Amino acid sequence: MPWLGAGVMLIVAGAVLALALGSFPRLSDGLFRSLVLAGCGLAAVPAVGVLLGTGLPAVSFGTTLPGGRWHYGMDPLSAWFTLLLCIVAAATVGYGVTYLAPERAHRRVGAPHALFALLVASMAGVFAARAAVPFLLAWELMAVSAYFLIVFEHDRPGVRGAGMVYLVLTHAGTLALLGMFLAWGRSAPDLSFAHLTPAAARAIGGGIPILLLALFGFGVKAGIFPFHFWLPAAHAAAPSHVSALLSGVMIKTGVYGLFRVLSLLGAPPPWWAWTVLLLGLASAVLGVLWALTQRDLKRALAYSSVDNIGIIFLGLGLGALGNAYHQPVLAVLGFAGALLHALNHALFKSLLFLGAGAVVRSTGTREIDRLGGLASAMPRTAAAFLIGSIAIVGLPALNGFIGEWTLVRGFLAAGGSTGPFRLAGLGAAALGLIGALTLACFVRLGTTVFLGTPRDPDALPTDDAPGGIGAGLALLGGACLVIGLLPVVAMTPVLGIAGTLAESQAAVALSPFGGFSPWAVTALVLGLGLLSAIVWSIRQGAGRGMVRSSVTWACGYPASTSRMQSTAESFSVPLWRAFSSRALPPSGELPGGIAPGRDDFVLRGIAAPAWKRIRRLGAELRLLQQGRVTTYLQYIIGTVVLLLGYLFFAGKGSAP
Repeated sequence: MPWLGAGVMLIVAGAVLALALGSFPRLSDGLFRSLVLAGCGLAAVPAVGVLLGTGLPAVSFGTTLPGGRWHYGMDPLSAWFTLLLCIVAAATVGYGVTYLAPERAHRRVGAPHALFALLVASMAGVFAARAAVPFLLAWELMAVSAYFLIVFEHDRPGVRGAGMVYLVLTHAGTLALLGMFLAWGRSAPDLSFAHLTPAAARAIGGGIPILLLALFGFGVKAGIFPFHFWLPAAHAAAPSHVSALLSGVMIKTGVYGLFRVLSLLGAPPPWWAWTVLLLGLASAVLGVLWALTQRDLKRALAYSSVDNIGIIFLGLGLGALGNAYHQPVLAVLGFAGALLHALNHALFKSLLFLGAGAVVRSTGTREIDRLGGLASAMPRTAAAFLIGSIAIVGLPALNGFIGEWTLVRGFLAAGGSTGPFRLAGLGAAALGLIGALTLACFVRLGTTVFLGTPRDPDALPTDDAPGGIGAGLALLGGACLVIGLLPVVAMTPVLGIAGTLAESQAAVALSPFGGFSPWAVTALVLGLGLLSAIVWSIRQGAGRGMVRSSVTWACGYPASTSRMQSTAESFSVPLWRAFSSRALPPSGELPGGIAPGRDDFVLRGIAAPAWKRIRRLGAELRLLQQGRVTTYLQYIIGTVVLLLGYLFFAGKGSAP
């Protein structure tokens, strides 16, 4: 734990110096970048150690605040997410310094650098907390720092509205978590996780309120359907390196929270596991469909995060079903697939957001149909975006294949079981549909943005990814390749974590990944990659001297123009028509500027009308605010009298 504490202190020091040395930009940026990188490196040391089997002593601090002592520690579950955080933060911090450098001409960037560091430190606090009070404090610091980063470019249309939607939803989720811990800790001596575990057996209603509040509170942060509608606008509004951190790591804190609740409560009831599975299915299918409708590059990537969170919830639901129906092997497969996809999504989605940021920085636009032909002018960015696209589709030999293959194996095994659990086997078909739609989505993005000829002379790139931007792309792209080609480095620790969650390490030893050891899977992936390279080389050699280049046929026109290229929208129309119109968003803007462009029916039909009613009610309640001290004193006295009456009758009813 001293390594983790020192790392967090270095990250916070980077935040302080970014603010204090704002008048010396070069010194401020250099120290900020170096301290955050060093802090991430130090924090990763104990995480790697725990995943390799080295235990760490817990740390606790006395406090006079309610809830008891503050406890911090690191088990394999928190180490997995801490390592994920360190990798993404290290890749994005240098990118952010380069990305925001042009902003110094008209605004200060010390504050967003400091907020970025605080966001990283607070997420490390969430993963390390072993008591409710420090967990909630770190959770709230994470929420507030993320809000100010989202509204950094508040002068752009829709940014303030996106920040407000995020702020309302995230605090609703925090209130749910506060209620969860209060309901959970009623029969516990304090709110430490060690005491909450035995208190779960005495929880109200058999733990049903705890599970429902956890699903809402952590589901909002994860962006699962139907609580997802804050995510696309917020991630699109933030600076691109912040979008990478939000989508890559922050929404995973919700996933971590649900894993932590399961590790403390034990096997959930079947209805809760089925609910998680169905929410994951709806989120995955609708998320990728909505991504296919977007005209904004970053919003398309943000909706794709809703899709991938759904895939993670599919694995979480499968694992919970395995525990509920006493199928430890299937529980291991579900939990392992979810944890693997959480890591993989953090890597390739951060890579894609950083690639999109490089495009926006060089062209000045995020509108997909204004872009085109960028591969020749931005080869490094195009290569990084291609790696991220192949990974997110789940093709070998990149990291996305490993997690999704694990989930498919688990759902197929569930289909071969007995009882109601067999219905979960349909998840394999669902993953096939999701993979096909994801392929269409990223073929659409990659070809429209990087291939063809430029569509708009005003959106021509000025340069490719420089310095810090290129380094971040290289780090994340390299991580995707390493895990894809050597999956044993991720599969070995994740099997141990999944075995603990499934309460059966024997299941890991008996049937890891359907009888294949991690080394066998690694050999399989390496063999597929080598075979693909051999086939490609043979084709290149056989076709040498036989390939002839010519101008693209223009249907009889003397010369083709960029207007003759397919647009992103025309690419998607045949796919849209295959689904119900209710699942697809309309064109136009919602009133109030909450979310420009295309948005889903939850925001349009449920959240926006509910928000209008709340505002109307608030306007009516303003009549109570008269500005008179005597009136406010009457409110206070009346409230005290009501509370005293409640305590009197409650005490009388409980008297023997």
